Amino acid sequence: MNYKICISTDKGIVKQVNQDATMVKVASTSAYGRIVMGVLCDGMGGLSHGEVASATAIEGFAHWFVTDLPRALTRENSTERLDTVEKPDIMTEVERHWMSLVRDINMNILRYGDENRCRLGTTIVAFIEVAGDYLIMNVGDSRVYSVEKNKMTLLTHDQSVVQDMIDKGLMTEEEAEKSPQKSILLQCVGASDIVVPQFVRGRVNPGTSILMCSDGFWRKLSEGEIISKFTKSRALSEEEMKKELDNMVDLLKERGETDNISAIHIAID
Repeated sequence: MNYKICISTDKGIVKQVNQDATMVKVASTSAYGRIVMGVLCDGMGGLSHGEVASATAIEGFAHWFVTDLPRALTRENSTERLDTVEKPDIMTEVERHWMSLVRDINMNILRYGDENRCRLGTTIVAFIEVAGDYLIMNVGDSRVYSVEKNKMTLLTHDQSVVQDMIDKGLMTEEEAEKSPQKSILLQCVGASDIVVPQFVRGRVNPGTSILMCSDGFWRKLSEGEIISKFTKSRALSEEEMKKELDNMVDLLKERGETDNISAIHIAID
């Protein structure tokens, strides 16, 4: 697969600090061709503590990509395994790694909070594509969408109070948008001893755009707006894609979005 990638992140019109953190990494492999991983985190906590939480998560995934992913690829592609041992697929290996990684990140953030007598945490959405297969890990209410052939699909499920009420039929999506509880999460990394991520697997086709975003991005944009702008921008150069994504962030600020705003666009061909 080939990729065009851009990131836009902004502290917004109210907050003094941007507590979001983003990262995209691409690697070339002999066995699987090019691989892309994107990670987006929306930190929370007083002063700059949310920034610490999101940065801690990003650093953990960056280290994993450089150090542990090559080991997972080597193990999955090894010809030295006994015939009696079932060969794991690469996404099973990555999911196992990410489960361990998010536990370590969670404990590191909890430890920081105890040492500094503060409460902090972060959402995490992580996306990886290997040979057309993808895996997503989600904790919190940041999101991953796919945009393909004028259709947008939400690939993650919010771990939030309002989403839980929607699932139980106690609230409509329209009511959730206006609810004072819309920012309350059921889970975030760094808030409790146990974190239970959502994992999603699937196939991605050439011609698909992946959108990863914080809640400051998705709340005030319609599905039609995202489809139109992403379909148009994926045909542009990376520099022009970046300008289009920045323009969407500026539009959100004009509409009064008060949160930090972050988005990653991965165009896959």
